[in-house]
Amino acid sequence: MEGGSWKEPDETLTAPRGKKMNRKLLFAVLAAAAASLLLGVARASAWQKDPDSMVDPVKVVASLVLPTPDVTIGDQDTTVAGIGDATVGAGDMSYSDPPHGTTFWVDNTPLSGDCPQATFVSIQSAVTASGPNDTVKVCPGTYMEQVRIAGSTHDGLRLESLTPLGATIQFPAVTSINHQLIDVDDADGVTIRGFVITGPFNSAGCSVDRWEGVLFENNAVNGRLDHNHVTLIRDVDPALWGCQQGDAVAIGRRLLDPTPPGIPASAEIDHNVIDRYQKNGVQAVNPGTNAIVHHNTINASTEPALRAIIASNGVVVFREAAATVEFNSVANNQFTAFPLSTGIILDEAPAGSSEVDHNSVFDNDFGIETDTQMGLDISHNSVYDNLGDAITLCGEVTFFCGPAEQIVVRANDVTGNLGSGIALFGADSNLLKSNHIEHNGSPTGDTTDGIRVDSGSMDNQILDNHMHANVHHDCHDDSAGAGTGGTANTWSGDSGDTQNRDGLCRFATTIP
Repeated sequence: MEGGSWKEPDETLTAPRGKKMNRKLLFAVLAAAAASLLLGVARASAWQKDPDSMVDPVKVVASLVLPTPDVTIGDQDTTVAGIGDATVGAGDMSYSDPPHGTTFWVDNTPLSGDCPQATFVSIQSAVTASGPNDTVKVCPGTYMEQVRIAGSTHDGLRLESLTPLGATIQFPAVTSINHQLIDVDDADGVTIRGFVITGPFNSAGCSVDRWEGVLFENNAVNGRLDHNHVTLIRDVDPALWGCQQGDAVAIGRRLLDPTPPGIPASAEIDHNVIDRYQKNGVQAVNPGTNAIVHHNTINASTEPALRAIIASNGVVVFREAAATVEFNSVANNQFTAFPLSTGIILDEAPAGSSEVDHNSVFDNDFGIETDTQMGLDISHNSVYDNLGDAITLCGEVTFFCGPAEQIVVRANDVTGNLGSGIALFGADSNLLKSNHIEHNGSPTGDTTDGIRVDSGSMDNQILDNHMHANVHHDCHDDSAGAGTGGTANTWSGDSGDTQNRDGLCRFATTIP
């Protein structure tokens, strides 16, 4: 950083691909909506600046209760091709690897003779009997139980389905006081592999304590969740879907303000299918938490009835957690009541700690959003067919965002979004370089563009981006200063068909 502007890194990268609603217009609508929602039964924490609490759950439940006859809960066992051993990378352990420690076998139908070596009929009993670095092998079947792996006596435990997706762990009809299907609590190096992990759960009402399919918490570090199908982590009662309380996978326990930040955890989440969740696909929270999320397929529900109630997000990293999010497919996070559901959100990660690279993010309300973020890398993503802005950098205080600075947005392929390709709101000293941005925008109002920089964004370097056929402009900058074309930013080497002022892009016709 020199003189408050971005100093371009030495290395040069090349490019990859994006649909969304314009955030500025949306917040004006939300302001009016929020005023009405806050009356009456609004829960106290519902409208805080948490990226995943944009909706008042109690009010939504009260106003959008669904008729149940044509609602399919879909709680049957599920198998999905493509996440078994065939997708194991070179660094992945194989089912043929010899187990370490003692192996405990589980079969809940021992009389069938399918698994003669099994001596336990429940997963929890085998886990309780196990020690550090042991392995629990689970034979095919459906296990209606909650599993808790707690304490250093279970460090290094491997919990594995005997065959890929052959064993299902499902919320029982009556749950314990814990809200987790699988809870890894203060146990390090725990691996969970090859299961169908499924709901629905029976919450019996809205709760400030979220429900999770898998939770790593309380200093549980170096965990791993791989080659599983995590699905239907939502309420069994459709009338409670608006509670926004079902997270498929969580790293760090989420606590509501004004409670002090929670205790961290860390885990690698890879090669999973994560779908049909009630709130977030993968969530990482708390200072010191670190999540590595890669090679997953993360899809929210596509049923219109659910989209009217559930404000889902794909990957959410906030409250000073850090994450590497790469090589994932994130789709279908849409909330029709207030279109703010987002594919990937990073909020308040420590400077320089996180990156969002090589993901496909599509068919969400918004694609990738950063809020109150410094020193983040967003590169080589394909962001397309979202209903609003594809990539958003928010540092605007009137939108409840803190500083958005030193963010690198490079070599992304951004196409076919209904909002802007890349939108900056109160974002300073960032680098936007070598992005391919085409066919984004909506003809409704002059609020969408290829790259759109608002009047409060300054000292940004906007370099070598290729833009074409975006509505309303390929190149748009509303700031004022001593930069390019009288803006407060530097535009250089960019190309486009249209611009809102002279000097921003080569070959561009100026259309005020």
